[in-house]
Amino acid sequence: MATQTFNLESFTWDFDVFLSSRGEGTSKTFTDHLHLALCESGLNTFRDNEDELREGGFLSPELKGAIESSRISVIVLSNDYASSGVCLDQLVQIVECKEKGKLMVFPVFYDVEPSQVRRQSGDYGVAFATHEQRFGASDKVRNWRDALTKVGNLSGWDLGDVADGYCPYHSLSIISSLVINYAPIGYESKFIDAIIKEVQLVVSRVPMCVPKHVVGLESRVEHVVQFMCGEPENDVRMIGIYGMGGIGKTTLAKAVYNKLFGCFERSCFIEIRSDILEQKNYGIKVLQEELLRNLLRKEIKVGSEAEGIMLIKLWLQAKKCLIVLDNLEHLDQFNALCGERDWFGAGSRLILTTRVADVLKILKKDEHYEAKELNSKESLQLFSLHAFRGLALPKEEFIGLSRGIVTYCGGLPLALEVIGAYLSDKLKEEWIITFEKLKRIPRNDIQNKLKISFDGLPDDRTKALFLDLVCFPHAIFKDTVIQIVEAMGYFATIEIRRLVDKCLINYYDSQISMHSLIREMGREVVRLESPNNPGERSRLWCSRDIHNVLIGQKGTPMVEVIVANSPMENMSYDTRAFKNMENLRLLQIDHVRLHGNFKNLFKELKCFLWNHCPLKYMPSNFHLKKLVHLELLASNLKKFVAPLKYFQGLKSLDLSFSKRLTRTPDFGGVQNLESLSFAFCSSLMKVDSSIGGLGRLVRLDFTDCVKLKKLPNSLCQLRSLQELDVSNCLKLEELPEEMGKLISLVSLVLESTTFHYLPSSVTSLASLKHLYLDESNIRGLPANISHLSRLEKIMLADCKNLEMLPQLPPSLGQLWASNCKSMEKLPNLSNLAKLRQLDLRNCRKLKDIQGLENLHSLEDIELRGVHIERQA
Repeated sequence: MATQTFNLESFTWDFDVFLSSRGEGTSKTFTDHLHLALCESGLNTFRDNEDELREGGFLSPELKGAIESSRISVIVLSNDYASSGVCLDQLVQIVECKEKGKLMVFPVFYDVEPSQVRRQSGDYGVAFATHEQRFGASDKVRNWRDALTKVGNLSGWDLGDVADGYCPYHSLSIISSLVINYAPIGYESKFIDAIIKEVQLVVSRVPMCVPKHVVGLESRVEHVVQFMCGEPENDVRMIGIYGMGGIGKTTLAKAVYNKLFGCFERSCFIEIRSDILEQKNYGIKVLQEELLRNLLRKEIKVGSEAEGIMLIKLWLQAKKCLIVLDNLEHLDQFNALCGERDWFGAGSRLILTTRVADVLKILKKDEHYEAKELNSKESLQLFSLHAFRGLALPKEEFIGLSRGIVTYCGGLPLALEVIGAYLSDKLKEEWIITFEKLKRIPRNDIQNKLKISFDGLPDDRTKALFLDLVCFPHAIFKDTVIQIVEAMGYFATIEIRRLVDKCLINYYDSQISMHSLIREMGREVVRLESPNNPGERSRLWCSRDIHNVLIGQKGTPMVEVIVANSPMENMSYDTRAFKNMENLRLLQIDHVRLHGNFKNLFKELKCFLWNHCPLKYMPSNFHLKKLVHLELLASNLKKFVAPLKYFQGLKSLDLSFSKRLTRTPDFGGVQNLESLSFAFCSSLMKVDSSIGGLGRLVRLDFTDCVKLKKLPNSLCQLRSLQELDVSNCLKLEELPEEMGKLISLVSLVLESTTFHYLPSSVTSLASLKHLYLDESNIRGLPANISHLSRLEKIMLADCKNLEMLPQLPPSLGQLWASNCKSMEKLPNLSNLAKLRQLDLRNCRKLKDIQGLENLHSLEDIELRGVHIERQA
């Protein structure tokens, strides 16, 4: 049986889809429609134009390059496909790329049986009779036959029975099968929709981040892959990777996932976090919901653990899945997430990582893989990469010390990385001291080995920041971390970079995370401050400890940080519980209700996260003079009564998703506010005119305030404002006339708005770089918009009422105006010397584009669906 593998070495492609087809029977009908649908769905698609290809026995470099740089190839196999030598040459190249793991192949059987493709019978047999008359029994013909046999054995869409109203799905592949449910249909468009959805699912999946410096990983990945590909291939196999903490189980699982995820209909990587583990039954439901959400790409609510099991089986038993469950610790998690193999479709593979080997006892003997320590050579290399900034071997004068330290790290990758990074900028004398410390630590004491790096941090501020971060349970967006960290007075960029450099935190894909063992080490440092009395520790993160301290009013001045790692829903506490916590800097108590007197509370509080706040009104005696960051996401607030003049230090206020909030606070007296968000406040109708007094405001967000009809004129006094977002404010009638006074505005987001014109003063926005008007009712831009000398991007996609554009500024680098179906005229583009991207897809009334020949900076142009009569 045919298989597909997927090798993601660079994870970069020029095209999402390479579309291959042949013949009058499809190229002007079905394939045209498929190509258009792929493009309109945002999929970057290369389609070969057979009329421009030569039957010369070779592929053009452009075509060959397009195949090699595509992620997926969709091949429309019609009854005359095999009659084209060029198509067959393409097919050979496509199959070669597939077998190298660089391309996925989805065949569409259009009025041809898959068996005819596999066996070269019927029309395909007639075509090959002609080829053999021309070329004889040559290698070329054998390669063509071999390629067709392999593609005929792959999963694909069989469109042969379209007249019967069914979408049969040919599924012969064991390792790679896409499953489309049989469904009555009457039109080819239904097939196209099905193809688009499946292609989008593949394209939307991205690899997991693997550390830059890894040693010995490739051979271990191949070993695990061999375990996964056992016979019979259509069985559901579970591979358990077990071993001590810090041994590299997660990194190995991520690398295996990256190698194979493109071969499966559905795939996901689930990290079972420590905060989930604390929640018992509630935590199990959260994990089940996360599994279903990641695999099905939609929200599914789970009422109970038993219901979750039934939903997993219902939704996944016909789908071939690749699932990684990272950090399983309890058998009940296994039973609730993957307890029976028949929950998943044939050929599914599950990878389970755990420190507790007993969790895997239900697996077969050949499904256990022990992650072992690195050998001495690998250990020395990994240590050197971190200690000597990318060198594979230590410097000569450090070889002896390096070998000794490596021996005491016992082949544990995490310890080698952390201690290597710690020593990277140290003198030889400090290396000797560190070596002596290591020799006094028992070999199996990982925590104390890791603590050497914490003890060696340069100052108390950096240590304090590290201990603050260990309170959070999992990866956090970098921007959120920086907001919180800066609110508490740290130099975020410098001190976060120090922790990254020392391998104490990781920074991937705009997220900051921490290895579980390093988090445990930091939390142990805090626990030892007062082993038996949490109220005398500097930081609290365990919901149970927080509850005991608050309900018993046991807090002391020692407490500086409280971060509830799991929701404390329906919990209510008297404000007197915080009376003695006079040094509290950071407080996160999502869902919690506070009652009592708020006066004189939280005098030192810098950062307050009270998401899902159940109060209807913020108390008027709530005065937080030193508060810098206040986050009240999805609150129950109807009105923010507390006068902001008593929040003199406030820089960031976020009330997003507060769906009952009808008006903004009075902003009088709060002079330091820089960021303000009311996004998705669907009941917001009134913006207080005092907003004009926020002289330092940089960011203002009213996204999806669907009842907001008017912005006050005073908003135009915000001389520091750089970002304004009023997208999807469906009732907003107009923008204030004096918008041009926003002299610092860089980004103006007006997507899905209903007004037809912008104020003429917009042309005075001297700092404006980005103008977003996608899906708006805009009919035209101001005539003098060319005066905006810094404007770099204009987004006008799906502006269906837009009829024409005025002369555009020479600074413009991107113009996106696809699906502007009323637009008849463009200005001469000759002056746009900096234009790099131009998208005019499906502007069907556009007849003339002048000046294209002068766009020397142009890199990408999209004109599909534009019927040009004259192009100057």
